[in-house]
Amino acid sequence: MQMQIITVISRSCDTARRNFSRGEQSMLIDIFNGTILTPGILGRHLTAQVEDSFTLYPGVYEGKWGVSRDEMMKKIDSLSPLDAIFLELWAVGFWALNTSEAGEFPDYLSGKLNFASRIEDIARQLDTVCGRLEKTRSSFKSAAVAEARQEIEQAVVDLRSLI
Repeated sequence: MQMQIITVISRSCDTARRNFSRGEQSMLIDIFNGTILTPGILGRHLTAQVEDSFTLYPGVYEGKWGVSRDEMMKKIDSLSPLDAIFLELWAVGFWALNTSEAGEFPDYLSGKLNFASRIEDIARQLDTVCGRLEKTRSSFKSAAVAEARQEIEQAVVDLRSLI
């Protein structure tokens, strides 16, 4: 059986974030906006990022997201190194997946939006394009249309195999 690595990582990220309240998750997404994770120190950004946010902006995140510094730091300190990595990936992941649609923040917090679901959306879009391309086939050189369709179909297969 082929391992579905993106799904495994996505589920692991989802599991790690569930240790935190919705407000704490929202704060993590907020403070990781614009963060570029460094592979060599993956998992070690979390503590510094959260502590710095509370220190540099006293009361801001407590008021905005209804979080407690002490409770949040206690939860972060109790994470395994692997869960810290998954939580960082999850927080940064929102910004990687965000297409500026208003409904995406709640969908991400609920787990409906993740890397696997975004790949599936892309695959559906490619399928739709193929369908439209097929309908307009007579307007174009059929060999070029057929070649483009094959490439799109292969992309759909490749994307779906990652899930």
